[in-house]
Amino acid sequence: MDVRSRVVLFSVVYFLLLLFPGSALHLRETTEARYGEIAREMVVTGNWVEPHLNGIKHFHKPPLAMWGMAAGMELFGINGFGVRFFGIVAAVAALVALYGTARLFLDDEDAVNASLICATSLLFLSSSRLVSTDIYLACFTSLAQLMLFRQLHGVRSPWNAPLYGVFLGLGFMVKGPIIFLFTLLPFLVAKTFDREHRRVFSWRETAIATGAFMAVGLPWYVIVCAKNPQLLDYFVRVQTVDRVATNRFGRNKPFWYFFFIFATTFLPYTLFFVRGVMGWNELGRRIRILFVYIVVPLTVFTLAKSKLSAYILPFYGTASIFTAYALARVDMARLRAVTTVLLTMAAVAVGVAGFVYQPAASFRGQLVLYSAALLVLCVFLRKSCISSNFVRNTAIFALCFSLAVYSAITYLGPYQKGYREMVTAINRFESGEKHDVLMYRAFLPSLSFYRNRLVAISLVGDRDLRFEENEDLQNVYLSSEADVERFLAERGEIFVVTSPAHMETFKRNHHCFATPVFVQSKHSAYFCRKASAPLLSR
Repeated sequence: MDVRSRVVLFSVVYFLLLLFPGSALHLRETTEARYGEIAREMVVTGNWVEPHLNGIKHFHKPPLAMWGMAAGMELFGINGFGVRFFGIVAAVAALVALYGTARLFLDDEDAVNASLICATSLLFLSSSRLVSTDIYLACFTSLAQLMLFRQLHGVRSPWNAPLYGVFLGLGFMVKGPIIFLFTLLPFLVAKTFDREHRRVFSWRETAIATGAFMAVGLPWYVIVCAKNPQLLDYFVRVQTVDRVATNRFGRNKPFWYFFFIFATTFLPYTLFFVRGVMGWNELGRRIRILFVYIVVPLTVFTLAKSKLSAYILPFYGTASIFTAYALARVDMARLRAVTTVLLTMAAVAVGVAGFVYQPAASFRGQLVLYSAALLVLCVFLRKSCISSNFVRNTAIFALCFSLAVYSAITYLGPYQKGYREMVTAINRFESGEKHDVLMYRAFLPSLSFYRNRLVAISLVGDRDLRFEENEDLQNVYLSSEADVERFLAERGEIFVVTSPAHMETFKRNHHCFATPVFVQSKHSAYFCRKASAPLLSR
């Protein structure tokens, strides 16, 4: 089988593996549930222009990723599989584009290794199944870089410039100007010292790329800013400047945060990447310049106040090319052996987990079987330490390990901030009736997602209402105890989701009876009836 056929085969297998167990995974609070609920509301309301979160306009991110999630649910229904589907498509597209870019720096075998390294690095592999914007941004970053490096080191084509602009525009529609940190900014830095970067696009090609970017990336912004006059200031000042310069969103971390994140989430390839950096003098000029596309975004995110682990995902592609290059040209025999030992320990840990982690005790037998299979793979990995199959066997281990982990997560949903079981219990309790649900001093968007109808929020102070008229939200957002009292009195019976401590406050303030429906440590569900109300049938 030739190299390209192997790439196609791997892409298909990888896609199918990521689909499992998409429908079984719970939406985790708050990120997955937030994006999933925005997409669900697009589907049920038909409003794909102005994103809403629990009935409230939500402009934290442009909508392209949510459009992908909503499109998946249009095809497959409102469920975990549908909302994840096009994120998995984006992951595979990113890897195919990465292979195309890697071939400009490496021979075919090493280019395949670069794709395998990225595909099975911890952060990329986990993000591919997550309901979030990051994998979509990684996809369009990879596609934009392919067009740029084709113009730099491959075939100069009249299509490279417009497609570069198109993919920058699509990335801009996923997360705004952050796409430039992985593309334009390192490109401009490289222009200061690299002759090839200085003459990559002519003035005419630059104008074409700019026009393509504007045609794809700006119309939605123009439309929503025209409908919501405060939005331009919100995008520029709150969502761009404040994210970089302030701790407005409470995400400030130590300066070394992303160095730690990269070291732990580029596993199991981190050691090879570091060895490549240490062997700098053994690397070629072009691969050194490619390193700029890692250093520049890493530096910006290190200096920025707002930090989340997945922010750096889009440069994992270039990091994988760098690592594959280093593996092919720098002696790493000892590091390969060390990696084999570490993966063997990970395989043993899977089998031990069911005996030391109580929630996993009910399926410890499956974990032991997974562990045994992984240990068999470690034998093959050990035998390939000094062969060209090492990366391939490491990738196979990483994929099998991820299957073991995600199979376990499907059992651990109730322990992983997942609320699907709670909604199932609520639906079973009411026997077909549609009583309203109130989140009291809590905001859990997965309740609206799994309920497939809006769940009311009360006494939560971090909802941004600047783009709403308050009278439109009287049965969605309850800002005072008086609003809660009205909501309960009008209905007589409702479900309340809150913490046990807040439930006592709720009963005392609103004089109602409460029957536990689904009890867990942080938030529980109760069926509440106003003490003065007649008993309604259930």
